[in-house]
Amino acid sequence: MEAKRKRDYFLLLERQSAYGVQAATVLKDFLSDFDAFRMPETVRDMHRIEQEADALCKELTENLSREFLPPIEREDLLSLSMQLDDVTDAAEDTLRHLYMFNIESVLQDAVGLAQTVSGCCAALHEAVCGFRDFKKIDKLRPLLLRVHEWESKSDAQYTESVRSLYCGTNDPRQLLRWTQIYGNLENCCDICEHAADMMETVTFKNA
Repeated sequence: MEAKRKRDYFLLLERQSAYGVQAATVLKDFLSDFDAFRMPETVRDMHRIEQEADALCKELTENLSREFLPPIEREDLLSLSMQLDDVTDAAEDTLRHLYMFNIESVLQDAVGLAQTVSGCCAALHEAVCGFRDFKKIDKLRPLLLRVHEWESKSDAQYTESVRSLYCGTNDPRQLLRWTQIYGNLENCCDICEHAADMMETVTFKNA
């Protein structure tokens, strides 16, 4: 009887992180070339990406429930998969708040933060693509470090962006809107860092 083909979980993780890159790119491009009239269309495009990413996460989970011997501990694979899915969710959440708050013009600090989010997601994807060789920690560590560097940059940008916002206006609607949106953007990078931390934990557990 032909042996059952094993699922390539590392490839599934790579595909998940690629959705995060795609979502971050949509967000960055929309904010960089903002057009309020394109908001509903962009929201639909982002939701499609998020739905496809969710389906992939579900596929990994269902396959893992039937897997006899996964390449790393089942709980670690599930946690990492959920973290990667959260990256895409966070990008969509940012765009959803832009839509709900009826944003008609974009602050430049938001554009800068979105560019950092895109860079952080790209760095995470590169690290995930190197994760199948997780036992070679000397090769993986520099990739994980780049994610941490992007996240540190987002922290600094977030702090200065919020300060600039509160120094520049007393309009309570502006303060509410942009405090939330800046927090959404910074959260995208936080989630990327959490995923990088999970990969680092796995490498140490299997060293």
